[in-house]
Amino acid sequence: MKDVIVSWSGGKDSAYAVYTLLKDKKYNIKGLFSTISEKEKRLPAHEVKSVFIREQAKSIGLPYHEVILPDHPSNEVYEQLVGNQLKKFKQQGINTVVYADLLLEDMKLYRDEFMKKYDVEGLYPLWKKDTLQHARDFVSEGFRAIVTTVDLEKLPAKMIGKVLDHDMINSFPDYVDPSGEFGEFHTFVFDGPIFNYPINVQTGELFTTIDGRYLHTNINNKGIR
Repeated sequence: MKDVIVSWSGGKDSAYAVYTLLKDKKYNIKGLFSTISEKEKRLPAHEVKSVFIREQAKSIGLPYHEVILPDHPSNEVYEQLVGNQLKKFKQQGINTVVYADLLLEDMKLYRDEFMKKYDVEGLYPLWKKDTLQHARDFVSEGFRAIVTTVDLEKLPAKMIGKVLDHDMINSFPDYVDPSGEFGEFHTFVFDGPIFNYPINVQTGELFTTIDGRYLHTNINNKGIR
C-alpha cells in the first residue's frame, strides 16, 4: 500500500476523495492537512473555523496537520510554508498528496509543478469525474454538508446555510457548476460514511469577504463532543 496525505478543505470534494481512497486497497491514508489563517483561525475561502476542521478529523479518526498562514500571504510565502510541511511528510515516508480537484487543468498543473520541487507527487482520485454525477453521488452515498459560502454573482443568498441535497443540485442554473468547481459555493461536511459520529453544528451570523462578492455563514458549536 502507498502512504498518502490528504489536502483537506472540510468540504464535499475532500470528503468524497477520502471516501474513495478508504475503499481502495492500494492506498493508506496517513492523515489530513489544511491551511489555516493565523489571524482569523479559519480555512481560507471556505471561512470555516479551524476548531471544526479539527473535529472532522477527530470523527474520521485520522491525524490532522495544520499549516498556519499569515494574512494575505504572497505566493512565495505560501509555497515556503506548505513546502516545509511537505518536507516533514517526506521524512515520515509520505511522498504523495491527495487533492480533490475534478476539472481545473490550471490548478492541477500548478499543484504538480509546485510538488515537483519537493519530490512529491499528486494523486487526484476524482479527476475528470462528471461534476453533476459527483454532486449526486455525494448526496446519494449519505454525506450531509452545509453550504457555507456562495458567490452572490452566481447564486442567491438564500442558499447559504442550507444542506446540500438533490433538490438544490437540480435547481442550479446552467452557468453554475453542480459541484461548485469555479468557486460558486463551498460546503462543510458534518456527517457521512467516513465519520464515526456527526459533527453537531449549526449555522450562525452571515458575513462577506472579498469586496462583498462572497457571502459566508459562521459554523457554530452545537455541542461538539
